[in-house]
Amino acid sequence: MPKRLTFAIGDVHGCFDELRSLIRFCSKCAEDADHDFVLLGDYVDRGPASREVIAYLMREQAAAPSRFRCLRGNHDDMLMMAAKRDRSDAELIQWWSNGGEATLAAYGVDDPCDIPPDHLAWIKALPLSFHDHDRFFVHAGVRPDVPLDAQSERDMLWIRGPFLSSEDWHGAFVVHGHTPTDTSRPDLRSNRVNLDTGACFGGPLTAAAFGPHDMRPLYFLASDGLRFTLTPRRGGQT
Repeated sequence: MPKRLTFAIGDVHGCFDELRSLIRFCSKCAEDADHDFVLLGDYVDRGPASREVIAYLMREQAAAPSRFRCLRGNHDDMLMMAAKRDRSDAELIQWWSNGGEATLAAYGVDDPCDIPPDHLAWIKALPLSFHDHDRFFVHAGVRPDVPLDAQSERDMLWIRGPFLSSEDWHGAFVVHGHTPTDTSRPDLRSNRVNLDTGACFGGPLTAAAFGPHDMRPLYFLASDGLRFTLTPRRGGQT
């Protein structure tokens, strides 16, 4: 067992029970090893408990800032745009039509501007990426052939096609979510791993465990209680 483990967790989307169960499962599997968490964004929308998810992560991060690293996802970003006082109709509609109504229900409000200011401020301050040795944690992915330190905000939040289909090495092993897998299990490739296993669509919430010197995951954990390993698949996803 490594002396320290990092657990990366995919898209939560308001699935609070799954998040709490998965974090407990990670801590149990870590045994006596120190461990921390990197969450890949999309804490709100679609699922039933966005408010509980944000409140929980805010508490945990405040108690141990270096133990909980939370990145921003495109749904978190859409909420920030919709919650602006000078928002456009398009910004509000884009967020609402992508699961925002579930977030309003979770907060018991009719307008995203009425979400607690401390919750909105926490979301606004979230970073877009975290580069740890040979691993690059990000919500959606990266633009192939662009250095990691030159990636655009939009690509890190939204990219799919050119990234998912690329077999190129991106300068680090990319740990991401954003695109739900069709198997409810992670998609492990030689250059990346996708941890969005569709928690808000009936799949589990999934974590990948990394040792301090391991570029690729040692194993995976799911909120339904499974621990498993995967062999990297060849080729890019189409």
